Amino acid sequence: MNNAEKYFEEQKQNVEFIESYDEISQQVDIEWELERVKEHIKNNTAKNIILHEIEKLQNFIHKASFVPRNELAV
Repeated sequence: MNNAEKYFEEQKQNVEFIESYDEISQQVDIEWELERVKEHIKNNTAKNIILHEIEKLQNFIHKASFVPRNELAV
């Protein structure tokens, strides 16, 4: 295990770190999904596929935004 892995393992014991990490992870997931939708649009993907992708993203954002923080921690 390298120093970065050791540090990360130690920080996983810190509740504030985990909450921040979870929030950042969700933001990255949202950005990733938005990029996928943009690629679909650039590639002239069928409208129903794009709408389905947007609906999945909308559901993810809704769950991430409205679930109490203590239920998000794994």
